[in-house]
Amino acid sequence: MKKTSKILLLLISSFVFPQKQFTIELTAPAFEKDSLLLVPPSSSRNILSLYNLNVQPDKSVSSIANAKGALIRIQPQNTISGTIPCPLPMMFMAPKEDGKSFSQSKLFFIEEGLLKIKINDQDLSLVLPGDASVNNDYNTLKEYLLEADGKLKPFEKNDPADIESKEKLLQAYIKKHPGSYPAFWEIVNDLSKYGFYKIYLNNLPLFSNKVKTSSCFKNFEKILSLENSTDVRGSFPEINFGSEGKITIAGFADYKITLVDYWSTACKPCIQELPELVKMYEKYKDKGVNFISIADDRTQQRIDLGHKIFKENKVLWKNYFDINKEFPRKLNAAGYPLFILVDRNGKIISRELGGQENLETIIKQYLK
Repeated sequence: MKKTSKILLLLISSFVFPQKQFTIELTAPAFEKDSLLLVPPSSSRNILSLYNLNVQPDKSVSSIANAKGALIRIQPQNTISGTIPCPLPMMFMAPKEDGKSFSQSKLFFIEEGLLKIKINDQDLSLVLPGDASVNNDYNTLKEYLLEADGKLKPFEKNDPADIESKEKLLQAYIKKHPGSYPAFWEIVNDLSKYGFYKIYLNNLPLFSNKVKTSSCFKNFEKILSLENSTDVRGSFPEINFGSEGKITIAGFADYKITLVDYWSTACKPCIQELPELVKMYEKYKDKGVNFISIADDRTQQRIDLGHKIFKENKVLWKNYFDINKEFPRKLNAAGYPLFILVDRNGKIISRELGGQENLETIIKQYLK
């Protein structure tokens, strides 16, 4: 009976979220006998979970361990096949001669069916077929948003009015093109790079049923729903940092309130606003307020940089490194800086993504 139930569940899941077959025929003479990476664009870690690319491995194509991409050992003719839940934005990458950095192509979409791609040179200049409908839609959208995008800086602090202006333009585009997957992924990209804004929620219902019934949309909707929630969200989960220790509910009991700061050494606003966080710490450390930082960094180079940044800013509270990748998975963290306030019982009382503006107000109200 259990086996039958599992089979039925599998059939239902496949019916609700069908996978699309794709084939890429790639020519890249400048990279023959070398390798290219096929990867999603830069994004915050929880957003990365939306890029569900499944490649069919063979002698020259293999999945990248712990990543949503593929390694391609370039031959005169290359075929990459597999499945996607919906059209996916991806890019090609290749190591530069210095061995320390990567060149990357422009963004393109893997779409259902056959897509022929030619890479002209070592700069990864792409040539796509003229009948690639999703890619044509993407080019039209980016030209339409060119001026609005030019005012925004990824992973930095931006004027909310500029975000609002862009999203209103995007809203008008979706109304005319409700089946546009590039428009959907533009909202995903904006959350990842600029933080959460309520206008994203206004744009989602404008898409067609075809977009809204995809697993890409459904999973992103869950992420947005959590970011929008201002209600109490249960207890703070146990987070294990390996040899550095772990956070448990019992650890919150000694303080009236604890501020958990989720950041990254690659996040400029996190570093720029650290001095203000230090001032807040000095103001409230003797009033029963505890501070904990958790860095979304794992390599030794980044860990050393994190220690350096904290030392330069005279940070006295504990900073953990999320080497087990537990924080974004257990707390559905879609970006940083993310500030979570937790009471002495381990109950989450506030969640603020993208800035410190409301933190002190909430702390004052709670201490009263």
